[in-house]
Amino acid sequence: MRQKRSKSYRKQMATYNMAFGFRQPYQILVDGDIIYDATKYKMNLEKSLESVVQGRIKPMITQCCIKSLYDRGEEAKEAIALAKTFERRRCNHLETPLSQADCLNSVANVKGTNKHRYVVATQDPRARSQFRSIPATPMIYINRSVIIMEPMSPATEATKRRLEVEKLSAGLNNPRSRG
Repeated sequence: MRQKRSKSYRKQMATYNMAFGFRQPYQILVDGDIIYDATKYKMNLEKSLESVVQGRIKPMITQCCIKSLYDRGEEAKEAIALAKTFERRRCNHLETPLSQADCLNSVANVKGTNKHRYVVATQDPRARSQFRSIPATPMIYINRSVIIMEPMSPATEATKRRLEVEKLSAGLNNPRSRG
């Protein structure tokens, strides 16, 4: 990874740690497409994800995402084997499986927040655009055999600023803090 990119990712993860309470091991919610692309490019996905978030990770996959890999057939054999090593996150969509984007959104988006502090790794541009509106959701994708972390979304920036202002004003309103 290039040094400039590495430095920006380190700063970004530090912000997520301080402002939103992310901690190691980071829970990375992956979809079937990113696993398939990683095997196609002969990447070690876990090692690459660890270098992007610069810490220990716990990769997780939903049942709908694994089903989408099975739907690809014989060509996804290696991706299925990799997906089986990841921790399964129950999504309760087994009777009627959803698309990967909808499934990830239902698992990570709890009442408009990323309550469980997931880092979302997806190749689907539609899913990434949905997650940009959810504050405190780091997103990762693969671009031509390079893993990229998206910059903070405007919703995340606004929430971070609001939290900082609340922390600063909380000290001013406390009568015991005056000397």
